[in-house]
Amino acid sequence: MNFTKPNIVISKCLEFEACRYDGQIINNKFIKKLKKFVNFTPVCPEVEIGLGIPRDTIRIVESEKRKLLYQPETGKDFSKKMNNFSKKFIKNINQQVDGFILKADSPSCAVTTAKVYPRIGNVASIRRDSGLFTKHVLDNFPNYPIEEDKRLNNVFLREHFYTTIFTISEFKKIKSMNHLYNFHAKHKYLFMSHNQRLLRTMGNIAANKENLKINQVLKLYYDNLLLMFSKKSRIPKNINTQMHVMGYFKKMLTSKEKSHFLNLLDTYKNKKIPISAVNNILISWINRFGNEYLEKQSFFSPFPLELIEEDKSRFL
Repeated sequence: MNFTKPNIVISKCLEFEACRYDGQIINNKFIKKLKKFVNFTPVCPEVEIGLGIPRDTIRIVESEKRKLLYQPETGKDFSKKMNNFSKKFIKNINQQVDGFILKADSPSCAVTTAKVYPRIGNVASIRRDSGLFTKHVLDNFPNYPIEEDKRLNNVFLREHFYTTIFTISEFKKIKSMNHLYNFHAKHKYLFMSHNQRLLRTMGNIAANKENLKINQVLKLYYDNLLLMFSKKSRIPKNINTQMHVMGYFKKMLTSKEKSHFLNLLDTYKNKKIPISAVNNILISWINRFGNEYLEKQSFFSPFPLELIEEDKSRFL
């Protein structure tokens, strides 16, 4: 299966350049493997606003309901420079981006893990929040796939992120209503495993009963597509989807085959086997009975297989 390359903005210190505050580069095997399949745009906001490599640390300080990007060693506040750079950067990338991978714990790039301090001085942090650069990203790209590097170590979060960015990237190639119809049909069971209500809503949008212009239809569909992937699929929804697929073959299967499949679903429900163990049975039936419609369903392969880590303990 051919996949469109997603456009991903990434913190430059992650596998691209030794530009972390301590002059180090952060190695990440998942990002390294992604390079073959993704168009990356690396950025280091701290270097972009003039801070050197290495550099004195900066921290987020809350002061009268505004956040300072304060450097304790020099007493300088870089929040204005960071906010200006962030606005300019986001304006330049516009809608060309499909997602973000950003550095955890960073006062500029963290999504949820940047330490926030109550005041200037030698005090303990009071909570964690997004970095100043990422705050602009979150405000301008609501519901977009955005992950911190450390969260990619979680197989469930990582594969959900992969599924999202490759599906979004494919959607952006759509130029006609017929193409949109085919896209929706291809992803029917993937969408079903996430949110059946949104699946129906998006089907109605694709049907375009109100005869809207193509750009209006695509905008409505895209907003719902982002919402669709704002939460990862759950085991009960996956099982419901798998039962729908099994329904195509129920009249062709033996009672023993049906019984074995239902037992397998129970084992998967109890988290003793991975989702692939169930899907592989379905794929064998799809091939055996030559169902061309199901062969095209992205539910069975939503991103390049090369990105799957070999781990017998993995399941969804």
